[in-house]
Amino acid sequence: AHELRGPITVIHGYLDVLQDELHSQLKHDQVALFERLKVSASRLTSYINNILNVAKYDRRHLKLSLREDRLSDIYKIIEPDMKLRAETQNRMLQIAIPNDLPSIAADRGSLSEVLANLIDNAIKYSHEGGLVQVSAAVDGDYVKCSVQDSGMGMPASVVSGLFTKFYRSHRTSQNFSGTGLGLYISKAVVESHGGSIGVRSKEGEGSVFTFAVPIYSTVADKLLASGNSNASIIKSGGGWIKNHAMFKG
Repeated sequence: AHELRGPITVIHGYLDVLQDELHSQLKHDQVALFERLKVSASRLTSYINNILNVAKYDRRHLKLSLREDRLSDIYKIIEPDMKLRAETQNRMLQIAIPNDLPSIAADRGSLSEVLANLIDNAIKYSHEGGLVQVSAAVDGDYVKCSVQDSGMGMPASVVSGLFTKFYRSHRTSQNFSGTGLGLYISKAVVESHGGSIGVRSKEGEGSVFTFAVPIYSTVADKLLASGNSNASIIKSGGGWIKNHAMFKG
């Protein structure tokens, strides 16, 4: 996987250069082709990152440095890429993450990967022209974020295995690409923030993935006393974080 990073970085770079230099000469369908190539290159990058990261996450829980941040600002990191993916796959993307939500305790890079993964999945599994809704609100001592798709939904037998490493259901693996690592890693990241992740789904009605992370003020004293280490706010048993993740069919 490390050896794959070099070539994909070169591909990204040349796509950007070619698109800039040829911009005035490209027809509309050629511009769309470049955009699709960039989306595919970004997806390949995410697959490579997942493969590299999963070994770290297998060490029970991830050591993170959590700092005060805002979910709306974290989303801005991935916003251009998410808009591009939605447009190239003919999906509508609706974002409702208020700027005035309480700040959260977060590792910005890791949590942005979780958001990107959930939104990308929602785009991928939604129907042609479907709506993907991303919203966030306060839930007790947490800020909860929900990503709702307009896809086919899932039976309980599939939902129960979604956050397992390499899990891919028979009916989706035939039609959609993927490594089966994205949700496994997302779960590890959210739990390493002292939060929880889950999903509600019903066949024919789509799915809603939800994760919640602590409001900064509720854990600020512990983080400051530990040099921002997440070890101070996670509860572990035998090295692995215990929570009450929600899995509903």
